[in-house]
Amino acid sequence: MLHYPSKQALETAFKLVRHTQVPQIPDVVLALRAELKRTEPDLRVLSDLIAQDVGLSGHILKKVNSPLFSRANKITSLSQAISLMGIKRLINLVTAEAVEQMLSSSTGAARVVWESVMEQAQIAVNVTRYVANTNPEDAYLFGIMHDVGSLIFAEQLPNYGYEWVLRASAPSSLLDYEQAALHIDHPTVGFLLASIWQLPEQFALAIFHHHDPHYQRLDDARVRCLIAITQLTHALMALPFGAQDEPEMALYRDAARLELELSEEDWMSLCKQIHNDSTAQN
Repeated sequence: MLHYPSKQALETAFKLVRHTQVPQIPDVVLALRAELKRTEPDLRVLSDLIAQDVGLSGHILKKVNSPLFSRANKITSLSQAISLMGIKRLINLVTAEAVEQMLSSSTGAARVVWESVMEQAQIAVNVTRYVANTNPEDAYLFGIMHDVGSLIFAEQLPNYGYEWVLRASAPSSLLDYEQAALHIDHPTVGFLLASIWQLPEQFALAIFHHHDPHYQRLDDARVRCLIAITQLTHALMALPFGAQDEPEMALYRDAARLELELSEEDWMSLCKQIHNDSTAQN
């Protein structure tokens, strides 16, 4: 059985969002998702829709060929991208790129959140290389979207950036802080935004449950996988700060490794990569 936010919680989230300048998802993304819902989506229509936004299409080709996604061969056209990646994967990447362009200009406390979100999205892509039956585009989109509700809180609460950093290794305390301040938490706000932006239902549900320590009870394996990947990224991001053995981070790590069937060797490889990246930045 899948669990959704209560009506009261959604009403509270809506009131918060209504008083915030929430970016509007580009029309091209909504049109792509509408075409995807058709019984037989038209590949030419999909390609033409993306091509209409010259800036977005250029960013997409640059993104799919970036080192982050490690393509064996260079993709030179949108039609080739659709052919090699499939419709859903490409549309998820287009959505991620559109959201990234919308939110990348965040400032102040929102900038602190956004930089963390982008780091998590990149780590999530790396995690998929060790997990069967996952794809990097889904992980990247979810990595960008799972904490999008926190950007709303960053606009509403002057000290949110400080609290975000302070409570990074104890997410439940961040949720408590949000509830005390605004009577709602960022996973519920994120669920609402995902629904407004017409993301797939499993993404919205995974956003709502991404800090749930008992997400294994959820029936949908796709939802559990997205949550496990993002909880694992939280645990990995705690490594450079020596917070990997904090109770919640240890729980995230162990539950995610079990859900994703991640071997000790693969876990150590991910840890080594995080260590090397952290050393290179310093």
